[in-house]
Amino acid sequence: MSGEFIRTNDHLLRELQNRGLWDEEMLADLKYFDGSVQQIDRVPAELKRLYKTAFEIAPTWILQCAAARQKWIDQAQSTNLWLAESDARTASFMYREAWERGLKTTYYLRTLNKSAIDSSNRDRRATTAPEPKREYSAEEKQSCSIEAMRNGGTCEACQ
Repeated sequence: MSGEFIRTNDHLLRELQNRGLWDEEMLADLKYFDGSVQQIDRVPAELKRLYKTAFEIAPTWILQCAAARQKWIDQAQSTNLWLAESDARTASFMYREAWERGLKTTYYLRTLNKSAIDSSNRDRRATTAPEPKREYSAEEKQSCSIEAMRNGGTCEACQ
């Protein structure tokens, strides 16, 4: 409930590792820039094109995709809207466009204001890289499986 929780994009992490770019400095940069690779100079342009945060994707594109999906959804979808800055005019445009495209609902409108304040207090280099994912033994995998639960097994997370 409190403290720092780091969740990395496994695909981006693999791409950075394959290029020899994953290290403590890269993690510090990603944390400092709120998960964005756009301002990190040593990240290749093709990765910057592929990996964007929700705030870096054009809102009209998000709404176009949601509108295209909408006809295949019988009730409604939760479409989040993302703005890098609080701007009533842009938000109004986004809601109007969602309505014009026939979206049944929008869910949250997120802005970067709070996270930008948080990142201003961060030390860009004060971090450690997460350890590689641990491989679990067959016994460990079985101890928390549905089959184990059916046979009366349990684990701390499933209690």
